[in-house]
Amino acid sequence: MSIVVRGKDIIKRRLGSGLPVPPFAEPYLVVAVMGQSNAHGAGIGLDRAGLDAPHPRVHQWASSGRSKNTIVAGCDPLFHEVPSKAVGFATTFARRLADDTGQPVLLIPCARGDSAFARVGGTTWDPADRGARMNLFWNAVRRIESGLDAAPGSSVAAVLWHQGESDVPLTPGPVYADKLDLVIDTVRARFGEVPFVIGQMVPDEIESAHRDYPVIDAVHRDTPNRRAGVVFVEGPRGLYNSETEKIHYNAAGQRLLGASMWAAFAAAR
Repeated sequence: MSIVVRGKDIIKRRLGSGLPVPPFAEPYLVVAVMGQSNAHGAGIGLDRAGLDAPHPRVHQWASSGRSKNTIVAGCDPLFHEVPSKAVGFATTFARRLADDTGQPVLLIPCARGDSAFARVGGTTWDPADRGARMNLFWNAVRRIESGLDAAPGSSVAAVLWHQGESDVPLTPGPVYADKLDLVIDTVRARFGEVPFVIGQMVPDEIESAHRDYPVIDAVHRDTPNRRAGVVFVEGPRGLYNSETEKIHYNAAGQRLLGASMWAAFAAAR
């Protein structure tokens, strides 16, 4: 990664402030959001006053911006490793979880665009790669730990995983499966038997882009067979940003994926 790109990252991490909220005194259900750009939130069509307005019982533990290390409203765009600018699926999932349980939900946004188990720009999601410039997995673990410290008595209810596009041309299927299983096992060694919800990459992109997309998609689909407490959720078709940007769900697609991820999680629970 160039010095210019690193400099831009530093600036982005300092941008923006979340909407202040009084933290709940009762424990939160913590939901960690891991992965790359779709998890980060890339859906065009943000509706701040309507569909994407704050939910009274959904907060976030901000990972960037001027609100870093504080609890703020958990609405899109979320404050991931660098702040998002668009809509993701996690907020829809969190709203459904809060409405169903009546408990407050604390999102912990940990995603980063164009990231992989293979090193991309000096970053990696591989728990075993301690030599990378930035290990996003261990960053996420620290974010979860600090969020739990900020909200005593809270517990990790779920991890939402959406990643794989950058690994498609770089990582063989069996290697990807081993790395994803290591993520699941390591999270559970730290935080207990946490359910994982794996969202599908955009189906239209899988079918029309790199020939190895179906390989990583097959690994995602098979994860519930390799690890208990994991659900795979198919993504909606035709709901991507544009014909030249099929890699990203649009806002409607993100919301629909989030609702489907919630439904699969609730059914499994």
